[in-house]
Amino acid sequence: MTSKIFLRLLGLFLTLLALFTLVSVIVLRLFLAYSNQATLAVASRAALLLAITGIVVAIPVAAFLARRLSARFLRVLNFARRIADGDLSARINSLDTTSGPLSGIAELSSMEAALNETAVRLGRDFSELESGRDELAVMLDSMQEAVVAINSAGLVRWSNSVLQGIVGSQIAPGRPLVHFVRDPELLACVRGALERRELCVGRASLVAPGRVFEVNAAPLPAGGALVVLHDVTSIEAAQKSRREFVANVSHELRTPLTSIQGYVETLIEDPHPSPEMTLEFLGVILKNTSRMNRLTEDLLALASVESPDYKLALQPVRANVLLQDAIDSIGGIVVDSGVQLQTAGAPDAVVMADPDAIHQVFGNLMENALKYAQSGKRIRAGARLLASEVQFTIQDFGPGIGSEHLARIFERFYRVDKARSRESGGTGLGLAIVKHIVQAHGGRIWAESELGKGASFHFTLPLAPAPITAPQPQAVPGSEQAASAASTDAQPTAAPPTHATTVS
Repeated sequence: MTSKIFLRLLGLFLTLLALFTLVSVIVLRLFLAYSNQATLAVASRAALLLAITGIVVAIPVAAFLARRLSARFLRVLNFARRIADGDLSARINSLDTTSGPLSGIAELSSMEAALNETAVRLGRDFSELESGRDELAVMLDSMQEAVVAINSAGLVRWSNSVLQGIVGSQIAPGRPLVHFVRDPELLACVRGALERRELCVGRASLVAPGRVFEVNAAPLPAGGALVVLHDVTSIEAAQKSRREFVANVSHELRTPLTSIQGYVETLIEDPHPSPEMTLEFLGVILKNTSRMNRLTEDLLALASVESPDYKLALQPVRANVLLQDAIDSIGGIVVDSGVQLQTAGAPDAVVMADPDAIHQVFGNLMENALKYAQSGKRIRAGARLLASEVQFTIQDFGPGIGSEHLARIFERFYRVDKARSRESGGTGLGLAIVKHIVQAHGGRIWAESELGKGASFHFTLPLAPAPITAPQPQAVPGSEQAASAASTDAQPTAAPPTHATTVS
């Protein structure tokens, strides 16, 4: 394009030169024709005058044309600077309405149009990049995993909000990752991805207190690394709980099995065992098999209530009816143990409950209270109405539970007094089963205790929703007497008042 413009200017210059030469020849001929005494000096002065005249005329024309050309190139230069500064809305005004030899150079107009089109494409591409980056940021922020991008120098390029929430501070781009995260395992994975350019996997436990993360650091094609932290705290806890559960079950089964095996081997080795010894050994064997049977039943019950498929047959039930049914069912056991079972009453409120499941809850809590109520010789059961639920309480007056045990008392196989619990035949699963049943009802359960003054176990059940009252039909003339009779027949009987009673 530059060569074409040069050739166009050269042609313009030659045209002007030819024009001035032609004018000079014509003027010179006319001068010679009308002057008979012309000499060479006169002709020279005439030629010089014509040359000066041509130069005087050519200089303004050339200056004007150069200014026009320079203005167009300056406009292109300003456009390029605005684009370089990030102003993608810059455009070259290629409309030139003035006339002149250079006003219609096709090459300059094509260049300006091409630059404008390039600016339009750049603006469109940049908008798409910005939109894509925003979408990517939203997607990364919505992830459950923490993500951070590191450049080749180990400086933070970008991090999502999950990581910032874990670290607990704003992670500033352009600063080293070690300023915000000091876990050695994570930093070692980042160094491996940056130096060896390979995927590094590790486990970090010092990023946040009490949480464990699986770290994946992958190198980026343009340099740097992308680090993803996956929270595996719940998985670690589940695996630990599973290992402890298997160990506890194995221990609980090994103890009675060892006892049964020992007594059976003794009976086999003695060719003539006495009837008294045989009866005693068989009694011990029966006791241990019963213990294994209770453990098996409790394990099945716990597996059932912990299963995602566990379903409750919820129905509206009066709280005082639930409590009275529990007292009636366990009354015989209480009488045989010599412990008094006192009832503190219950409200005539309707709760949503599965009667069979709640019966199991009362049974486990009352049996647990019986084990520790021998010193106090009494158990108290009652309930009270709260804002949106009913709170049931089973209280014993035994030795009580230390405060260090209250937070763990509903864990599987956790026992406050291991020797006494095994002696009484407990499996250590009853309170865990109770907790899952109550929580499945949408209720809460907790224990309160003071050493020497017994322990109280509380759980809540939500109130049943109020029934929707149907609109009353309009009275039909002559039917007032029938409606009155129907209303009298449908009147519910009042529930008997609940009194504090003692079962001994």
